[in-house]
Amino acid sequence: MTRSKIQAASQDSPAKVAISLLNKDYLVTCDPGQEYRLQEIARFVNERLEHVASRAPANTTETRLFMLTCLMLADELMEVLQQTRQNAREQEDLMVAAVDHLRQRIATIANQVGTA
Repeated sequence: MTRSKIQAASQDSPAKVAISLLNKDYLVTCDPGQEYRLQEIARFVNERLEHVASRAPANTTETRLFMLTCLMLADELMEVLQQTRQNAREQEDLMVAAVDHLRQRIATIANQVGTA
């Protein structure tokens, strides 16, 4: 998208951005300052739509393509969320192990100081 496709807006009013999905243009509003982000999201979604469309039968309706793409994106999102939760649990386990190691090390040093 070019800058000319973004309509200027005041700080208080929503910005309007022209996006394209499956070669159809849409005018979408967003918060001021979020225009570029919205365009990035639209490009991302359009790539997924085109991928689904390239694998679907020729007579697949646009509505079905959007539905299938939504399901695919939801699957990707759920996988990322699951991995993020798993990573958080692993990080927590590492932190607990590190704190336990430090606790044991401090106790060892305290014992050495106390016996010296």
